[in-house]
Amino acid sequence: MPDIAIDHAHRVVARGRQAAQEAGVNAVFAVLDRGANLVTFSRMDDAWLASSELAIAKARASVMFRMPSEALNAPLQVGVPAPHFDHIHAGGLLLMGGGLPLFDEGGVLIGALGVSGGTPDQDAALARAAVA
Repeated sequence: MPDIAIDHAHRVVARGRQAAQEAGVNAVFAVLDRGANLVTFSRMDDAWLASSELAIAKARASVMFRMPSEALNAPLQVGVPAPHFDHIHAGGLLLMGGGLPLFDEGGVLIGALGVSGGTPDQDAALARAAVA
């Protein structure tokens, strides 16, 4: 199975950074390969320091479950135990908007993108713009 190429990862981040600038959001972008290893990382000036870890955790959730990180939070409710997770940021996974799995032209998983810096909805929109 192939992993995302570094040039492809850089293009994804560049599109995301452009979308973030247009939206007025200082964001962090992390691209992982299909094994959840960091391929490239970019933190915009004045992005929150916490966003660095959050972007990686969103990408990790997306690559491990092969779905957008926001889709994983639907059954979660604050204060209610989740069947598979002790808490939202369990084991380095973050189950809120901003993570997207990345697939090649044949539909094969090659990695994931994680974005953090705005609200979960803003992060999810930036991730979608980055992979468009």
